Amino acid sequence: MKKVFLLLGIVVLFVSETKAQKLPLGPKPSKEPCTTLMGKSMLPVAIDTTIGRQVANNDLAWENGDVILVKFMDNVGSQQVRDMIMRYAKTWEQYGNITFKFVPDNTAETNIRVKLGSKEDRLGHNSQLGIQCNDIPQNQQTLNLDTSDFIDYKSYVDQYKNGGPFLQYLKNKGTDFKNYTYRDLYRDVIAFKDPNVKWNYNSMQGTTTHEFGHALGLLHEQSYPKGIKWNKDTVYKYYAKYQGWDKQKVDYNVIGASDIFYTNGTSYDPLSIMHYPVEAWQTVDGFVVGLNNTMSEGDKKIVAALYPKDKKVSSLAVPKIEITNIGYGEVKTDNVKKGIIIYPSFDIKTSAILGNVYFVARLTTEDGLYYLPTTNENYSWNKMAATYIKMRLLPSSKASYNKNGQKNLELFFPYKEMPDLAGKKVKIQFSVYQDDVVNNRYQKLTFNFLSSPLTIQK
Repeated sequence: MKKVFLLLGIVVLFVSETKAQKLPLGPKPSKEPCTTLMGKSMLPVAIDTTIGRQVANNDLAWENGDVILVKFMDNVGSQQVRDMIMRYAKTWEQYGNITFKFVPDNTAETNIRVKLGSKEDRLGHNSQLGIQCNDIPQNQQTLNLDTSDFIDYKSYVDQYKNGGPFLQYLKNKGTDFKNYTYRDLYRDVIAFKDPNVKWNYNSMQGTTTHEFGHALGLLHEQSYPKGIKWNKDTVYKYYAKYQGWDKQKVDYNVIGASDIFYTNGTSYDPLSIMHYPVEAWQTVDGFVVGLNNTMSEGDKKIVAALYPKDKKVSSLAVPKIEITNIGYGEVKTDNVKKGIIIYPSFDIKTSAILGNVYFVARLTTEDGLYYLPTTNENYSWNKMAATYIKMRLLPSSKASYNKNGQKNLELFFPYKEMPDLAGKKVKIQFSVYQDDVVNNRYQKLTFNFLSSPLTIQK
């Protein structure tokens, strides 16, 4: 993911075809920025701690010692490029008890799926965060890498200067050298299809390591609260002009601070591989962060803390609950019991840390757009009409509910406990929440289903 968002100024390159002449090129565009969305993990909350590492979302960390299955998609990418990507990704294994196991492209079930693209498909560089990879369908990628960002374009400018094959290619296609730009150069180098592509290995290393850091649950370091004094108006204008990003996307990816990240007693690390480059004009105090293409000591420490090699469970581990194979279950009215019965259908998996979970069924309007308020304190979720079950789950366990004809999880909502709805139609929305004691809140894990309209008989 590592991107160079910064306008690098006008680069004047001299060429020596016949007489020395300038290849116009103009301003050099930025490298594609990392577009991994921090959105689910970001809110403007200030957290102050003490020294030296990066931010992480412990809620999305894998289990310590996990072997994560990774494959490339669509038979794309030379073996050379794949080998380098695998090498850089597996750098994390040197410091943490976690394994990226690369498997054949035709492997049916994997955790991470890497799509190698270019500036032509505009997918850029991004990754799902940690175990969110498991929520993505198997036919879709979880991590994108723009391999055209890894090309050493300067070497092709040198070929132009020295009369190499790339210059001949440009001549053969009738190139207008007087108005030639970097955009033209990038397009032509990609189309040139050099059998011996010249790679910028620093860029490849920084971006690949950054993206696989996200896949381990690490966030953008520049989002550390109060770490950078941003010149916000200038930053918004820059990203709007050169990346087409709106204010919300800039906040999520560049400026915003996280409420869910765990600082784990440490502080802002400007040398982190997870940090965007920052130029002086982006800050109010002239603060600068360079292009970090290698792991910092802070990076090594946090992956070692999240995935320790000397203990079974990390001291940073938090309760994690995964909901998968969600079905629509069954919702029905029962005029004998005088209420609504809900049988949600799903599989659930817990981490090594014991945790509480709430299965919640809320009433909505017939169109499913609004929850129904209530004054009933016993059948309420955040003052909205609901029934729920609290369950304390065993650590490192798996369970299935209401599958294969079994009825082993039932929620009941008596008519008499509902707001005045006699003769009206409602829907039931089923949700799962984890009791996040560390952050004193309930973390929404999933919406299971929204039922068909039901008529309330009182």
